[in-house]
Amino acid sequence: MELYYLKSFSCMSLKFSQDQKARFLNERCNVSTMIRVSDIMVYLKCPRMCYFMNKGNELVKEPGVDYIQRLLLKELALTYGSALKGEDTLSGLNKELERLSYEFPVIYRLELAGAGDAALAEAVSCVRAWLGEISPHLSIEHYSRTCEFEPALRSDKFGLTGSPDKLIKIADELAPSIIKTGAMPENGVWKSDRVQLTAYAILVEEIYNKVVTRGFVEYARWGTVREVIIKRHERRNVLQLRDRVRKIHDGFMPEKPGEAPCLHCGFTELCEVKSTLASRFF
Repeated sequence: MELYYLKSFSCMSLKFSQDQKARFLNERCNVSTMIRVSDIMVYLKCPRMCYFMNKGNELVKEPGVDYIQRLLLKELALTYGSALKGEDTLSGLNKELERLSYEFPVIYRLELAGAGDAALAEAVSCVRAWLGEISPHLSIEHYSRTCEFEPALRSDKFGLTGSPDKLIKIADELAPSIIKTGAMPENGVWKSDRVQLTAYAILVEEIYNKVVTRGFVEYARWGTVREVIIKRHERRNVLQLRDRVRKIHDGFMPEKPGEAPCLHCGFTELCEVKSTLASRFF
């Protein structure tokens, strides 16, 4: 049997078979499963939701007006830089929205399957009503920066993969930026936004060999951009969350948290059945 030698931290030589070596390296490198940043975000909402989605259950979203508005607003936010190039930003936003009203169904064909023309028209009308509030808050400095849209990032070393909405270049610095269409906190950013940005920062550092010190959250509904400093404890948190999600991918079913968003969850019935079955054994 072929043997391999690995050095331990105490500098003692240890003998391993080929199979043992493979298992050892997998455990040491901990990259047996690629975890998407979106998996981590689902875990933060509810670990059970992450479990059921990993089992192949789809969380189907009905293409109602609210859902279409969010998709449309996010797509429009990608054009804020173009709208700012003209003399009248509000006019520029209206032109971009008019263009998107025709292109949007093509870009989001899967997400809009089953949505009628009336729902799309209503969503466009709602977003248009917000433009006057968005326009005066748009930052020329931020939206004039060179960026790459939705770059696909992957790190085998950390077992992470994901795609930020933007990767911004500022001099020799790279900074991920994410677009959020929901509520904006009074100060700073939401905790989940910090986690998401930090995960992308880790990926950018690994791929581009550059230290990432900051990122941005763009609250599209308000035209406001907030800078986030990437901190040590948040990096640690991301790696811990990655490991928890990996356990779920390996088959572990987590407990349902007390604050789980069960009211609007599509897995409620399935979750209750699993909980009942588990209680019979424990």
